[in-house]
Amino acid sequence: MAKYWVHCDRVLVDGKKVDEKGDALTIQALLDMAFTGREIRYWLLSVNYRKPVLFSVERLNRVRKTLGRLDASVRALKNVRRGNSYGELDQLCYDIKNGFTTAMDDDLNISAAFASLFTVVKRINTLILEKGIDPAGAEKVLETLARVNTVVNIFDFEDETQNPAVQQLMAERDRARLTKDWVLADRLRDQLLAMGVVPRDDSVRP
Repeated sequence: MAKYWVHCDRVLVDGKKVDEKGDALTIQALLDMAFTGREIRYWLLSVNYRKPVLFSVERLNRVRKTLGRLDASVRALKNVRRGNSYGELDQLCYDIKNGFTTAMDDDLNISAAFASLFTVVKRINTLILEKGIDPAGAEKVLETLARVNTVVNIFDFEDETQNPAVQQLMAERDRARLTKDWVLADRLRDQLLAMGVVPRDDSVRP
């Protein structure tokens, strides 16, 4: 089922081994608590294999927010439609790969590996806000992140527009635009933007 695995330290709940509490903490139990497989994976990965893994609902809620930051950056890269060509694009992609690889080569220093990713993600977000990267550059950064993701599988590169809820909002907005109900169209646009989807209009409002 896996090409590589690492035997990590114990999982502690309230400072105790789970078997001391009389009931096991299982993956299914965490899924039943509405945490996703990706959130559970990040939580387990984020601790060095030599150290105990501490469980709490608060920790997993923090993981959810952390992954939300990564997801927002990925969505922003996918939604780059215009911008300047970034002159240091190759260096940026190198920093992504080298920062992650160097940390992992240091006795699987996963904390440093994740820290390097978030440092670069912060740079990426700044570039996007300042329109300092064009669509071709954004695609190259996404490809680099995808290569890193083959190791940790924490990024979500799914196309949000395939989400049925997003498709329904887009259809409703198209109908509002056809009937020139601009107030409704703008409200639906704001809902889509809040979901990380940037609507692309084929025509300009008259």
